[in-house]
Amino acid sequence: MKQLFETGKKGNRMSYSLVVGEPYPKQVNWPQAAVNLVLTENYVEIIHSFDGLTSDETAAFATGSATIAVTAGDRHLMWCYRFDAPTGTLGWGDSPWEAHRQRRRTVGVPGQHGKPFTAYMVLVDASTGIVEGLRAAEIGKDVADALRHGVARQLSLPYDHEAASREIDAVYQRHPSTQSLLREAIAGQRIPALDN
Repeated sequence: MKQLFETGKKGNRMSYSLVVGEPYPKQVNWPQAAVNLVLTENYVEIIHSFDGLTSDETAAFATGSATIAVTAGDRHLMWCYRFDAPTGTLGWGDSPWEAHRQRRRTVGVPGQHGKPFTAYMVLVDASTGIVEGLRAAEIGKDVADALRHGVARQLSLPYDHEAASREIDAVYQRHPSTQSLLREAIAGQRIPALDN
């Protein structure tokens, strides 16, 4: 049975569907190992793209527990993640995100301060563009507020990709691993495993 999400509301209609086993509906050059956040005021998609995942790693994403954390700079934020299941682990990773680089959508974060929101997590095979996993997750108020703070901070500054790149490079100089980077996290949460 294929899992389906209809996403990206336009009025009362959905603009596209995500289906496990089918291509992601937008043309993208997927990086081999990265996460892209799509942050808007009424919709959040967290797209994990990886090349060469094992079936155990895919299962960890689809049904395992997830741990997420956010760090925020002036011109970027870092999304940190891990997925664990009894059969396998998709270990710690991180990806930088810049508000000014989000294309074709107005940047925002759903809800008001102190409120959680639902995000749609998508796993894409980077070599094929095929959706390998989907799950909805409630992003708790602490992580939600960290995203709200980080987005507002970035949007308050003029776009300067070089300054953002220097800031991100400095983070990676200080932190050679995601576990080290977690010391700078301003919020984090554990998302329980899904019942099979």
